[in-house]
Amino acid sequence: MAINNSEPAKSQNPTNENKDTQPAHEPHHDLFPTERSFFNWLTVCAVGFASLVFALSAHHIYNNQFRVGDVADHDLVASHASLVIDEAATRAAKDKARQSVMPVFKTNKDADEKTKHGITDLLNGINKIQAAGLVAISAKSVNSVLEYQSLLNETDAVFAAKAKAAAEHLNTTESELSTQRDSLKKIKSENPSVKPFQVTIALVVPGNELAQYESVVQNAATRILRIFHRLPENPSAWTDTAIEFLPDDWSPPLRQASAQLICSQLEPNMEVDLAATESKATTNADAVKPVMKQITVGELIVKKNTTITPETAELLQVMGISEMNRWPFVIGLGLSLAAAVSLVALFLFALEQKHLFSTASVGLMYTVSVVVFAVSALWGKSCPQIVPLSAAALILTIFLGQRVAAAVTVTVAIFLGVDGLIDMSNLVALATAAGAAIGFYSKKRHALMSTGLIMALAQGLGFVVASVVLGNASPTFLIRGLTYEFFGGIILAIVSIGSLPFLESIFGMLTPFRLAELTDADQPLLRKLEENAPGTYQHSLAVANLAEAGARDIGADVNLVRAGAFYHDVGKMVRPKYFIENQLGDKNPHDSMSPEDSRDRVLAHVTDGIALAHEYGLPKAVQDFIPMHQGTSLMAYFYHKACLRDGTDKVDANFYRYPGPKPQSKETSIVMLADVSEAVTHSMKDPSQEEVEEAMTKVFQNRWDDGQFSESTLTYAELQRVKKAFVHVWRTLHHERLKYPSTTTGRMAVPPEAVPAGTTTLGSPTVTEPNPESTKSETT
Repeated sequence: MAINNSEPAKSQNPTNENKDTQPAHEPHHDLFPTERSFFNWLTVCAVGFASLVFALSAHHIYNNQFRVGDVADHDLVASHASLVIDEAATRAAKDKARQSVMPVFKTNKDADEKTKHGITDLLNGINKIQAAGLVAISAKSVNSVLEYQSLLNETDAVFAAKAKAAAEHLNTTESELSTQRDSLKKIKSENPSVKPFQVTIALVVPGNELAQYESVVQNAATRILRIFHRLPENPSAWTDTAIEFLPDDWSPPLRQASAQLICSQLEPNMEVDLAATESKATTNADAVKPVMKQITVGELIVKKNTTITPETAELLQVMGISEMNRWPFVIGLGLSLAAAVSLVALFLFALEQKHLFSTASVGLMYTVSVVVFAVSALWGKSCPQIVPLSAAALILTIFLGQRVAAAVTVTVAIFLGVDGLIDMSNLVALATAAGAAIGFYSKKRHALMSTGLIMALAQGLGFVVASVVLGNASPTFLIRGLTYEFFGGIILAIVSIGSLPFLESIFGMLTPFRLAELTDADQPLLRKLEENAPGTYQHSLAVANLAEAGARDIGADVNLVRAGAFYHDVGKMVRPKYFIENQLGDKNPHDSMSPEDSRDRVLAHVTDGIALAHEYGLPKAVQDFIPMHQGTSLMAYFYHKACLRDGTDKVDANFYRYPGPKPQSKETSIVMLADVSEAVTHSMKDPSQEEVEEAMTKVFQNRWDDGQFSESTLTYAELQRVKKAFVHVWRTLHHERLKYPSTTTGRMAVPPEAVPAGTTTLGSPTVTEPNPESTKSETT
């Protein structure tokens, strides 16, 4: 029975023609893997925001609190000259402006619609009158229609006496008059609400012209509604105005009846527009210029033992002597902070999502911000040089990068200035130092003190420049201020550098310096790996070389990837001979083992690695690479061996899968790809670039189709970029070299260094994906 030695996958597309074709859908990536992680993130956001509001408002709330009705226990005088707004006089002027506004009217559309519907109903009634048997009279009798209509309304006796003479006068017949009268009587009996003007119109307008007539009347009604506010106050006079909107060529009776029809439905359609009137009043009030009042230094605002009045309370608040309205102040501050935090969040959402949705990153941002506000509230007035704005900037730059640091620092600096916790000269000094911390940051630990010195110099120079610009150019003042700022900057630099280990421990985050230390060849665990499993150690270095290139190409954390690659297979040192790279030509123990036993030995390198990582205190972020670089992938070699032994392909593949978890980040995903790519290329004999690229395409697609990146934020487009980076690294390491002539035979000889590292004689250049931990290369 033939068994395919490649790893099973949902769909395989390894060919060059479609190797960069993106699948129909990307795997779903949750920002928060579990509900608990989302809850933790939400809690940190809420607690952090509340702490920000408290840190900023506490200073104002619990200092000078003078409320209306309080008795001043000491004289309250102005500490500085100021031109302030006379609130009482300004309020009076605004009230007067509001009261001078005339009401604004608006059209009541409901009234207009009601009028139109009423007219329509009356016009429909005319149709019904004619349908009931009343017909229009001849054109010759139109001008006598009122006489005609009057005759139809007479009693039987009067009608009988007048009918004969009237028929001749009205150019009709006695029989026709009688028929019309009977029809009208029937109409009125069935519909007593019929109006005389409806009858008039029905007698004048022929049935085939009613539609045109109705259109003219509706248009006239619409035009009248537009000028309704100009109609006479007396409704009885509306008819004369309405007649003017009807055609001149209509007979006077028709114009009169039509006007009556329209006016019978008119209702007032103008009402006071309260919102527009209020808006106009507000505009008028806002246009009033504030009434100013000059306050001089030492001017008595409230005398001792005097009760605080509303006017003096407002003045105390304007002068910054009192914060009386606690909750309005807190609410206003909270809304301002919410707006600022939202802007920072939008910035991070666009450029730094990994930090926006990281509980540790958000916690760090809030923590340093709260510390800055708390220190400024306590010592901002007395010792502003130690407000740790620059320290916060440096810490955020080290942990989260320059963009995040800039966004948070600028926001914090703005609130320090607006809130008045620090005077402008010192604020400029602190902001300058913060800018220097972000701009001159170096990822090398030995350069941190240089950055600290630059921060201190920038803080001193910023103070001098700001003081000169603001008019405080006294030499003594500048020298003293420069000295204080410089040493304050030194203190802040020392504090920020010294706090790094504690912050790493509290937030579980790694600095580039710590990651660099972990990849030092003198690290005890790495030295032990090199001694006990030299093949695995060399494999780890090769994986790191590939992974770094891939990480750099897609903007992942290169330092974290490098550290993860160094330690991902550290568990192999416990049982090194079960892995082919450490056998060095010795007999392969797996040849005499069952697939199940081999699976257990290979699987143990993950659990052994985690145990060693705990023992040597590797950070959690580095430990994650040990299980995640395998994810839940299949140990294909042992699975296929079991299938061959049992003569069936019904062997449970899940038994031969790693337990996971799958890669949770781009960094762990890259190391998974680098691990399997290194194994693939190492098993190929003198492959061409095209063969290497085709092999990598296949293993990348297998991992993708197998769902190994379904919990990672790695996209398919990034997967392709990582592959290209890996191929580029392979090409630089396996370039062609010159052949040297033999000194004895004259033939060309290949020097040892010309043989590509890792080249073997196993298999052919065309390979299927091997399991990196298998005992031999899985070639076709």
